[in-house]
Amino acid sequence: MTIKAYWSEVNPPLMSKTSILRYLGNLFLIIGYQIMLWGDFKNGLMLKCIGGLLTVPFAIKLRLWDVLFLCAFFGISEVTKLIQLFSVQ
Repeated sequence: MTIKAYWSEVNPPLMSKTSILRYLGNLFLIIGYQIMLWGDFKNGLMLKCIGGLLTVPFAIKLRLWDVLFLCAFFGISEVTKLIQLFSVQ
């Protein structure tokens, strides 16, 4: 048994990488929404898009197809609005 295999049995990770991405993505979604409401709409929308992308691996891992559908739906509408905002300038 290698040291790495022994260490992973003794001290399992507290959270999986996809869970960390999900928490970070949810944080970005909340912060992005608040920035959209009270600050710059474009920067808030970009942060929300990044947050939505970060939550996708967790939903794929657990096969949460309804969550993936909602992420895709909102992601498409957010990206089209971002394209509109960047093409105006």
